[in-house]
Amino acid sequence: MTKLQARSILVVALLAASLGLLGLNQSGLLAPVKNVLSFPLVTLQKWASQIGNGAARVFRAAPDAEGLAQRNAELEAQVAELQAKLVKLDEDEADLKVLSGLLNYARSQPENHYLAANVIGRDPSPFLSYVLLDRGSDAGVTRDMVVVTNNGLVGRVVEVTSAASKVLLIIDSSSAVNARLQKSREEGVVVGQLAGGLQMQYLSQQAVVEPGDLVLTSGLGGTYPADIVIGTVNAVHKLDYEVLQTADLNPGADFKRLEIVLIITNFKPVSFSPFLQATATPAP
Repeated sequence: MTKLQARSILVVALLAASLGLLGLNQSGLLAPVKNVLSFPLVTLQKWASQIGNGAARVFRAAPDAEGLAQRNAELEAQVAELQAKLVKLDEDEADLKVLSGLLNYARSQPENHYLAANVIGRDPSPFLSYVLLDRGSDAGVTRDMVVVTNNGLVGRVVEVTSAASKVLLIIDSSSAVNARLQKSREEGVVVGQLAGGLQMQYLSQQAVVEPGDLVLTSGLGGTYPADIVIGTVNAVHKLDYEVLQTADLNPGADFKRLEIVLIITNFKPVSFSPFLQATATPAP
């Protein structure tokens, strides 16, 4: 058989098969086969349709994306604003607590007049020897005015400008405050330490000093008013061969957290210079 004859037979067979399939299709006998073969195609078509519809929805929603971004930015701005207000409320609450304590202290000491001041600067050294206040001569502040908190003595004003003042803290090593033990009434001098603490010195060996004893200003020397809390005794140093004993103190005021203080404006320090000069002047 030649190639031409083989091709002719193949064409006739395909034509006969096509005519047969058309006849079967017309008679409905191919329906089950068509259903089986069309199922994967229909499933694929549905999947492609869903993908296409989803993409269409995304593209249709694209104009809203800009609006959503803007709304998100607005909400973030509102959250930031509310957070700032919350911080402000917390600060106001803390200030109110401090002011309430200062007010109660001022009411308990009606003989004194007070001026509230904010701490606006601190000594950059680790010993915290002074602080700066936002009150100066324009507010009536003068040199040597005493500064306190409701917890105890802070120090005294050593420099003044029109709008600010500098306060030497009692924990400075150059500070000395005449003091007494509230319980035993023994007197001594509280001096600042290089490490930022307080020590009561010049206590007699016979003085009864115990941890927890309250230490107050004595008023001697005229530099500070009497009966202002300085601190409490933390430890006692007493040696039999020494004439005097000393005591370490825990300050009443928290010098690391000073924010608002009170300046006593009606206390006038007493100067003993005229008496000392009169004593030093020889009689004629």
